[in-house]
Amino acid sequence: MKQVNRNVLAILLFECLLGTGTAEWIPSWTEELHSAVWALFTLYVLLMFGVGLLMIRLMQSMPKEFAGCTMFDYFFGQKVGAVLNVSLIGTLLTYTGKSLLLGVSLIHYAALPYTPTVALVLLSLFVSVQLLSAGFEAMLRFQIVLFWPAFILATILLLISFRTSDFSNLLPAVPTTWKPVVHSAPRVMQLLPGLILLVVYLPIFKKFGMSADNSNRSFVYASIGIVLLHALNLLAVLAVLGPFEASSLQWPVLEMIRIQKLTGPFLERLDLIFLLPVLISVVSAVNLYAYGAYYVLSHYTKPYQRQALIFIFTTVLLLTTLPSNSERFNDVYGVIVTAFELMFFSLMPFMWLRSYMRVRERRIAK
Repeated sequence: MKQVNRNVLAILLFECLLGTGTAEWIPSWTEELHSAVWALFTLYVLLMFGVGLLMIRLMQSMPKEFAGCTMFDYFFGQKVGAVLNVSLIGTLLTYTGKSLLLGVSLIHYAALPYTPTVALVLLSLFVSVQLLSAGFEAMLRFQIVLFWPAFILATILLLISFRTSDFSNLLPAVPTTWKPVVHSAPRVMQLLPGLILLVVYLPIFKKFGMSADNSNRSFVYASIGIVLLHALNLLAVLAVLGPFEASSLQWPVLEMIRIQKLTGPFLERLDLIFLLPVLISVVSAVNLYAYGAYYVLSHYTKPYQRQALIFIFTTVLLLTTLPSNSERFNDVYGVIVTAFELMFFSLMPFMWLRSYMRVRERRIAK
């Protein structure tokens, strides 16, 4: 496949780690830590790099071809792997629904408050279903084509917002006591769901012959890009709005862009322009999570690919349209995804141990 190279892998890893790109984590982080939120951000960076690099090492220890579809299959066997994969499918579908609802909420908040939720959900799902049915290469091409325009536009608008900044809002940058940091540490999980996707996508790139050196470089580039983007979002929000106002807003980045007043055509509502790259990020997250669930499910239902596609479409549609209270759905989502994340992180030492033992067995055999 021509599209599979280290640059494409870097962009895909970036989009996996980014998630929806709506920065909904900023209010909850600043609520307790205020401007000293950088301690929690440092913890996030360490966890992301540590777990991500470990997963890259685990991928490198895997053969190009193996009986399974995810890293769980290789390290835990087909039976245990199948149980974990079923849980993985449920988690990915839940996050797909969560991402869609975030996108719908943004559209209602910023542009089209009276548009029916089901209409917006169906529009997005039809795009995803077409990509899923067309295969991995089509989905990959869609993700790559939209990446750079969205990334460049979002970065320019974030930099423009510094024109109304007050850098005294960044102080104090260090917490006076570490108790709030420890208490807020579980909120780091809000930025880590993207690591779950690597369980699915890293073996796919392994099967296409991605080398160990290219995999390492791709992850390092993607991680540095994600850290810089999140830091830019956080720095701009704190400098422009201040920590107290940021903690009281649902969409602080969007509000920060909205208060920027420029003269000229199409410049009076910069928040609507900023909505474009954010929605592209949301659609990308929906595609990645939906395809991940479809890829794993289709491994067990190979003769019934169409039925698997219908199941994915129906499940996500029900998850996003049946709940009458979106806040309650978000609470349920948080419990499901956090539980799987904790299980996933607890499995990492066992996966590393299995990898170490298998590598040692190969060396002894030689």
